[in-house]
Amino acid sequence: MAYRSLADLFLSQADAQRDRVLYRFWRNGGWRDQTWAEAAEEVESLALGLVAAGVKKGDRVALYAANRVEWCLLDWANICIGALTVPLYPSSTPAQVQYVVQHSEAAVLVVDSQAALERLDLSAPALASVKTTVLLDPKDAPAEPEAAPRVISLERLKAMGREYGGEHPGAFRESAEALAPEDDLTIIYTSGTTGEPKGVLTTHGHYLFTIAASLGAIPVGEDDVALQFLPLAHSFGRLEHFVAVARGYLCAFARAIETLSADLQAVRPTMMFSVPRVYENAHRRILNRVESSSPVKQRLFRWAVAVGKRYNDRSRRGEGCGAWLRFRHALADRLVLSKVRQGMGGRLRLAISGGAPLSEPIADFFQALGVWIVEGYGLTETSTVTHANRLDRYRMGTVGLPLDGVECRVADDGEVLIRGPLVMKGYFKDPAATREAIAEDGWFHTGDVGRIEDGGFLRITDRKKDLIVTSGGKNIAPQMIENHLREEALISQAMVWGDKTSHLVALITLAPDEVARWAQKEGLELEGGEADTDPRLFAHLRQRIRERNRALAPFEAVRDFRVLPGDFSTDTGELTPSMKLKRRVVVERHGDLLDEMVKQR
Repeated sequence: MAYRSLADLFLSQADAQRDRVLYRFWRNGGWRDQTWAEAAEEVESLALGLVAAGVKKGDRVALYAANRVEWCLLDWANICIGALTVPLYPSSTPAQVQYVVQHSEAAVLVVDSQAALERLDLSAPALASVKTTVLLDPKDAPAEPEAAPRVISLERLKAMGREYGGEHPGAFRESAEALAPEDDLTIIYTSGTTGEPKGVLTTHGHYLFTIAASLGAIPVGEDDVALQFLPLAHSFGRLEHFVAVARGYLCAFARAIETLSADLQAVRPTMMFSVPRVYENAHRRILNRVESSSPVKQRLFRWAVAVGKRYNDRSRRGEGCGAWLRFRHALADRLVLSKVRQGMGGRLRLAISGGAPLSEPIADFFQALGVWIVEGYGLTETSTVTHANRLDRYRMGTVGLPLDGVECRVADDGEVLIRGPLVMKGYFKDPAATREAIAEDGWFHTGDVGRIEDGGFLRITDRKKDLIVTSGGKNIAPQMIENHLREEALISQAMVWGDKTSHLVALITLAPDEVARWAQKEGLELEGGEADTDPRLFAHLRQRIRERNRALAPFEAVRDFRVLPGDFSTDTGELTPSMKLKRRVVVERHGDLLDEMVKQR
């Protein structure tokens, strides 16, 4: 890109787009728009406020808050003065926050609310590097800074910035213009499926390359509208925001995952970024609504989806559809498909999926509806994305082709290696881990196992450390089997296990709504908390899993399973904030059940 830094990117866009809307967000009971000019003015006051608070180029600013427009404005403020944003998930525990703040030596800590602040305990030795704490929620702001010397409100920070700007005219633009591609941009801590998280240090140049390469693969324009609900603390959510600014389209912020359906109707996005779990849940809700409709409507729905699938399959292969198929597709769209899309706002045409493998039937289903889900791949260490399917070069079940300028190869042991201008600078304060991850010739070891298929398409099969080696010497990728099990409506989550054993077993969790629907259909009454122990449900699940096993190789079949009483979640520590399974935690917590199943066979 023709920019020297992300600060240059943001300010150049703001100067060119002044009166266009950049952000849309919920405030005081309604949706509010913020123009580029208004956003740039706030960014300047926040940036200079941080300077007035003593923040210098290279200092770290930790953001411990849920998605909101202020998160992005503060991020741009940090970027424009050369400070490094250190994102923290709002679901992080006090111990996790303290670890990241201490390790990054953050000078400023930004916090959502007084309640979150009280949980942290600012007097903790781990937070000793923090000189200023900024409180976002106006209702929680201290009346006077003197009443809480280390805590100031966001409005106070802006006021400090305006005062500093009046005394130092031109200081904001000077700091932004002094930045170069090699300057450090951010430290994003990995979510840590094993051990302590590591801080991934990247530069302006890394993300300038990734943004430009991503825009070369994704067909978006300045008239698009995106609904941001992926956590900004995750590199995928952060890149989503950067891409919106780089292309100049409107970025709206979902209020919460619980309000996502209503927010889709209000914002009516044309595109969205998400993880597979969201698409899986949407697929399940659509099918549930169809199942509760009349037999005639069910048949009409199945016909319309079948027509949509055939139409899109032929279009994807570049084959002609013919007048009769085009007519049937137009009719199916008018009668059914467009009405289903209306539930997602009515304008959604493109969805980007990343963070975990996407089930092929799910992608196939949404494409039949007329919503293209484009799967991609990358890691925090590779500035978020290295591969993506394109609309004109697409292979179902793969993560697509390398972005322009990115090299990819597979090592002898199956590990995917990446090289290019987007590979991180290194792990912050951890040169040993950096040397282990990045070879002297520049190849980054992803830890993922995959294969490159004809045409250069990359297929990821699993994490290298998660591969199961049975006592019979078979190498098995558990993620593929887990995704296969989750296609069963009753199953919410699954973890397959069997390393050094003769067969595979699984721990599964149930989808409560689906269980209730199944029980009603069977004429059964399940009292609260009974589902995981009910023998009738267990027998039904065993039969369904046996049927699922038919699509697998014999050594991949799940021979036994146990139903857990609650779902895996971030609250229980069994999932990372990006919804990846912490296998070590699950095995430690439920090892007795796993051992029991293995010994019984």
